[in-house]
Amino acid sequence: MSRASILLRKSRLVEGQDEADELRLYINNDTQLYRQRFIPILKNMDRKKKAGKFDDKLAVKGFMVLVNDGAKKYVKEFGSPGDTVDSIFDKKTRELVAKEYVSELDALIADDLGTRG
Repeated sequence: MSRASILLRKSRLVEGQDEADELRLYINNDTQLYRQRFIPILKNMDRKKKAGKFDDKLAVKGFMVLVNDGAKKYVKEFGSPGDTVDSIFDKKTRELVAKEYVSELDALIADDLGTRG
């Protein structure tokens, strides 16, 4: 594999990372999303983990609800007329954010719910 193809593959791995970081920061700093979406999702995931019924794929799907709502709110607040959620945050970017939340789930549960998962 040539050096150019390796660099190209590495650049694809972080494609959309800036947008994902922006969306995640927005979601983390929005109190309405935090109270109405984030905490209920965390509580649900905590219950699933304790019951032994936790599934990573379904967890991503659960966090997608939060991420999609955050993306819609972001576009409404900061987007130009005619902007859509997909034009600013494509599906891969939104899925990346949801997967980041799932990968940090135990720490999130401990920090935001005060329990160890």
